[in-house]
Amino acid sequence: MNKHMNFSHTLRWQGAGLLALAALLATTGCGESKAQKRQQEASAVIAMGEKYVREKVREPNAAQFRNQFIGKGGAPCGEVNAKDAFGAYLGYQRYISVARELTMLAQDMPPAEFEESWREMCR
Repeated sequence: MNKHMNFSHTLRWQGAGLLALAALLATTGCGESKAQKRQQEASAVIAMGEKYVREKVREPNAAQFRNQFIGKGGAPCGEVNAKDAFGAYLGYQRYISVARELTMLAQDMPPAEFEESWREMCR
């Protein structure tokens, strides 16, 4: 098994854990509509993804996020704009975040590997 396949397999397994967490959060609301519960669930999972991405960038409080969603693998996916060592923004790049140790920015992997992971986990 190559390194990428192991990463994707682990992402799928961790994504199931995030879905279980989100399901637990959704059951705690009383008197809320199903749509409200789904929105709260998605927000909680995306917030967890943001937290893990912030831990990987130089200036966590300056990170900017956009185009965030829950991928088909249950992982938070989106784009982040972070600062470099000189304080300049690098430009938006995609991320996949499943757990602290399994958060990948596009710059962290060879482009073809990241694209394959993005297709498997996010689209």
